[in-house]
Amino acid sequence: MSAGLMASYATARSNVEAAGNPARAHGNIAGCSAGAYGTWYQSEESRLEAYADTWMQYGWFNNNVEGDQLPTVNYNAHGWAISSELGYALPLSGDWVFVPQGQLIYVDYREKSLTEPNGTHVDGANSNGVTTRLGLRLQRTLQRSSGKKTQFYATANWRHPSVGSTVSFNQLPVGSLYPANRYQLKLGVNGDLGKRWTAWSNVSGAWGAQSYHEYIVRLGVKYAW
Repeated sequence: MSAGLMASYATARSNVEAAGNPARAHGNIAGCSAGAYGTWYQSEESRLEAYADTWMQYGWFNNNVEGDQLPTVNYNAHGWAISSELGYALPLSGDWVFVPQGQLIYVDYREKSLTEPNGTHVDGANSNGVTTRLGLRLQRTLQRSSGKKTQFYATANWRHPSVGSTVSFNQLPVGSLYPANRYQLKLGVNGDLGKRWTAWSNVSGAWGAQSYHEYIVRLGVKYAW
């Protein structure tokens, strides 16, 4: 059993466009979060067979949106999430490990309303509910000559969000912009840097109904004490 506290800082940028509409928008998010986690392994030494993982996190964000030929609009948001995950790690030949996984995440997100320079009032961009994830993970951990470890992995996920989210533009509601079912592929690597530092990176793509798609590249470093 392992448990601990965590804190993070993240920033992201998004580009948005719609078919048949020449206008585009760019969004920026920067925020901090803090939380706690706990993980139980049936076999603590090998970390094979069954495991259970849970975490809870609270975050607050400073966001802005930049529409074509419009000034930047700033707004704040905050939210919290709690997760419960179960999985079973099966050893394969060549030090490969196959891990079926299941996860439930409850999210509650609150965002301040805003008025754009053109007079459009945007309200109700809040959401809460449960996201279900079923996944398959294939991973291999290599022991380097320095005693440090590097892990390569690939995952395939099905995600089904049951999250209520409606945005209103000048009191005209717009339903969820995301499909009810999303399918994701992810490739990643985690590596020890030494002195309690680790680095990680992954690239992922997700697809769904109505030509929904997203591509994300993530980089990060972590310090444990």
